Amino acid sequence: MTAIIIFIGFIIGLNCIPLLTKTTFPTVEKLIGRILIASTILFLIVMILEFNGYKLKGLYSFSTIGWTFIVSTILFFALFKNTKKKMLTVFLLIPLIVLSILTLILRQVVYQQKIDETNKISVSTNGFLACGEIINITQTRFGIFDKEVFHSDNLCLIGINKIEIIKFDDKHAEFLIYHNGLNDSENPYKYDLERKNVW
Repeated sequence: MTAIIIFIGFIIGLNCIPLLTKTTFPTVEKLIGRILIASTILFLIVMILEFNGYKLKGLYSFSTIGWTFIVSTILFFALFKNTKKKMLTVFLLIPLIVLSILTLILRQVVYQQKIDETNKISVSTNGFLACGEIINITQTRFGIFDKEVFHSDNLCLIGINKIEIIKFDDKHAEFLIYHNGLNDSENPYKYDLERKNVW
């Protein structure tokens, strides 16, 4: 509850800044408006694709788009004069800001490694109440996307810093997962997967 009150106070405070200054910057406002529109559209597209299992290639692709959206939104709140159009835009942007912040905090990729030319294994953080980190196996699609073909969030391993590929063929995959040993004493953790009917 405290976090929600602080967040609402922060948004209100940012929108009060234009009331304190009489100076306007039309060129800067125009530029920020364009960046905000572009980053909002790009953020929505990326979120829809991610919901369907597609992620942009690159470790920092999503975080760059997310931070661009957040910064441009904050500048929009702080610099644009308060009008009915701005207030409507603020109410539309608030859920997207919350979504982007939560996604950036909770779904950070902490480890990524190529298995072969097509497949890649990655580890990302999970929610605050989660048992451990998420392990994903992705395949390259359309040149710029990684399509999630396998997802596991039930291993209860945290602090994963290395994954060693022991075996990876059409029927079977075997990994050694090195972690901090807090939730599971087996380190490295031997993880076997049957690929048949999985991906």
